[in-house]
Formats: sequence, C-alpha cells, structure tokens
Amino acid sequence: MNILIVKAHPSPLGHTHVIANTYAEGKRAKGDEVKIIDLYAPENHCDLLCFDNIREMTPPPLQKTFEEEIAWANEVVVVHPIWWGLPPAAMKNWVDLTFWVHFAYMYEPDGDVVPMLKGKTAKIFATSGGPSWWYHLPILPLRQFWITTLFHFVGIRVTDFKVCGNLDKWRGEKADKHFAKFLKKIEASA
Repeated sequence: MNILIVKAHPSPLGHTHVIANTYAEGKRAKGDEVKIIDLYAPENHCDLLCFDNIREMTPPPLQKTFEEEIAWANEVVVVHPIWWGLPPAAMKNWVDLTFWVHFAYMYEPDGDVVPMLKGKTAKIFATSGGPSWWYHLPILPLRQFWITTLFHFVGIRVTDFKVCGNLDKWRGEKADKHFAKFLKKIEASA
C-alpha cells in the first residue's frame, strides 16, 4: 500500500511528529511505501487562497504536488494538534488547496455530487490538551470536519479516528506513560 502521512505542528518537538513517525515505522515494517508531508516545512509553505474569480485563478505549483500525492496514496493519514476545536491553519490551508472540484469531486448537471477519490481510506490522529472524549461528541466540529465534510464528500472512507487527550493535564513520568499508551494504539492501527 501507498501511505501518505500529512502532519502539521510548528515545533519539531511536538507529539504530532512522534505519532506520524511511529505510524510510518509500523507501515514500513509491513512493506508499505510511506511519504510524509510536514506542512510546516519550508518547501510546503503556501499562501492562503486569494482570488477575484476562482475560475480564473492560476493554482499555485504546490497544489499539483499535493494532488499528485493524494492520487498516489491508498491511505491518507492526517496528524495534528487540536487548536480551538480544529486542526491548525496550515492543515486547513492544505485541505483548501488540495481537495478541489474536478480532482476530488465533481457536480453532475443536476447538481448531484460525484466523489472522485473512492477506494481510498483515511485515518485521523490528533492531540489535545483537553480530554479526548470531547472530540467524539457530535456537537464539536473536528469529527464532522474530517469525516463528513471532507473525506466522505470526496469518497474517502475513514477507518480510524483517535485523539490523545489530556496532554496538558500531566507532567513528567505520568505524561510520558500516558503518551506511550497512546502510541501503542497508533502502532496497533498501523
């Protein structure tokens, strides 16, 4: 399988990178090919979308690169911290730039949506200072954003959604044990 891991955390010391690398190691051990995109790496920086008429906009070169990576992947894995209930702006910008009409979906003349990325799967792994159970509530936007609004809309089936919560609750050895327990779940998912 081809695995695309997209991670977004500004600090190289963040838990996000450890989670992404742990998952990548598990998939490589099974013989899968893995690519990791760090959205905070300089080569992946792109301006926010800005246009007068989207139909006349010249897409930035990075858009084609991101689309090619999604097309290559059998599985897309997103890894990020939760800030104000959602992924960081860099992750949202990647979504805005990558999942476009005529690549990820189309509209039929009658207005019906045609998902164009069927056959692919996705996994979402996030970290939070608050409790993880919050993000399983239907009133909070994180699950809806990833599962319903994005991946289901474009035809990608979500097979895993995990949040490592309470990362601000503990310090020292207790925090390390808590995170290690979460990493075991990531290894099992791989």
